[in-house]
Amino acid sequence: LPTNILLIPGDHDIHRDSVKQALRELNNEKTPGYKLNEVKFKNFQRLYMAIKGINFNYENLVFDKIIIDNILILGINSNFYVGQNESDGYLPIEQIDKEILDLSSQNKDKQILIAFHHNISGTHEDKQSGQWILENRKDLIPILQKHNVKCIFHGNEHTPKSLKLISSDIIATDAGALTSIKPDGSFKIYEIINEHDSLKIKNNIFQLRKINAVTETSFGDWITISPSEVSNETEYFELLNNKTDNLIEPVEILSLESVVENQANQDLTPNLIDKVFYNDEETQNKLYAIVKDKKLYHSGHFHWSETSRAHNWIDVSKLLENKEDLYFVKNAMINVIEKFNLNNNCDLIIGLGYEGNIISSKASIKFNIPYTSLPYSYRYNDHDDYEKKLNFDNNGGKYKKVIIMTDVVNDGRTIRKLIAKRADDFFRNVTEIIVVSLFYTGHQEINTDILNYDMLPEDYDFENDHVVNNIQFYTVKSLRVERCPYKKDYKKECFIYKDDLSCVHLFYDENK
Repeated sequence: LPTNILLIPGDHDIHRDSVKQALRELNNEKTPGYKLNEVKFKNFQRLYMAIKGINFNYENLVFDKIIIDNILILGINSNFYVGQNESDGYLPIEQIDKEILDLSSQNKDKQILIAFHHNISGTHEDKQSGQWILENRKDLIPILQKHNVKCIFHGNEHTPKSLKLISSDIIATDAGALTSIKPDGSFKIYEIINEHDSLKIKNNIFQLRKINAVTETSFGDWITISPSEVSNETEYFELLNNKTDNLIEPVEILSLESVVENQANQDLTPNLIDKVFYNDEETQNKLYAIVKDKKLYHSGHFHWSETSRAHNWIDVSKLLENKEDLYFVKNAMINVIEKFNLNNNCDLIIGLGYEGNIISSKASIKFNIPYTSLPYSYRYNDHDDYEKKLNFDNNGGKYKKVIIMTDVVNDGRTIRKLIAKRADDFFRNVTEIIVVSLFYTGHQEINTDILNYDMLPEDYDFENDHVVNNIQFYTVKSLRVERCPYKKDYKKECFIYKDDLSCVHLFYDENK
């Protein structure tokens, strides 16, 4: 039936010579060609009417929709800037935001998928941004995430693929081109698998295998391709999952005492203890590439406080100055929270430090959790009293589970000081403290328990630390920073500091 068809216009469905001719007319001479929509879509309009039986609504970006069970598929026109000249994909942000909101609010029980022509990611071109205007793409992807769009169907590249957009959970899938000569023709059939506790799409790929005959006309056969055999294909697109057995269950992290006891009673070795940590290689490699390419890993002597000195440093503030990198970092932090369901029953999110405040606010909006921020404990003297106090009264124990989000964690000393000293009135009634950082720069093997006082290594400098043992820790990327080994004697013994062999940065509480 025509109502079950989405007919999506591509850039070649716009007759550019007709637009050029229209621009020669006196009443159009000052009008940008891409705005002459009636002329732009004149020929496509005839095709649309012949197939759909209705006029093509070129005034709206979302011009059509299909509802299948609890899936809403939106047909979107990405040809905004295509006129007498070719153009990459573009969607006016405020307009597309409003149009998707209007439709999603009427279909709150539906999972949203969208379809447009231009490819928003690339594999054939080896260009991550595909054929989409870059500045618009940066703003568009967060809007699609905001509306919980699960999948994008697009064409244009003529190369079949299905990949997750970096810094998001959105799958972008291209079926290829049915009549393509090079690369080979292909098409896809997306099979909806709707079970009582999950909803996913199976990606069925068909490709034309050419046969060059000698005694007769060359021909070919359509064959099925397994997505598992193709590096840039995904077998299933998961839209909804309510299976409790697929969720990451809380893992009991054994204390040192219980490990010793278990070893005696059950001959348990430390290698059998479950290690719980974030492991998304695509995200981690992308983050490391930013640090490497922008040279954000510095060498020298970096001094935060009398108990915190290092010979390396990651300049996170520079990382956050780029809009695209900032989007990526915010989404990476959200990805950690989602992977481990940390937002479940969370009562408050705290952005710790200047950078932590920047990278954590989006998580509060996405998960609809109250939010506040605090300065680093070693920078408290730089702030007025009103900046150092949590504006949340927890005397009654209302806030039981709290997520602290920050940029860098080394050994957790500043976190423990915050909990036990700086904001002890609040945290006294907090039972579950979760720390999520962008980087972990310490030397311990990564696991959720390493920030707890009882889990610190024997050679750790325990002076002026605080006993806190209810912290769960997660990080996006481990990137070791070498601590200054000279402890209190660094002024005399640390040759970098003493002889200015490299850059020497004194932070916050000391002037050279």
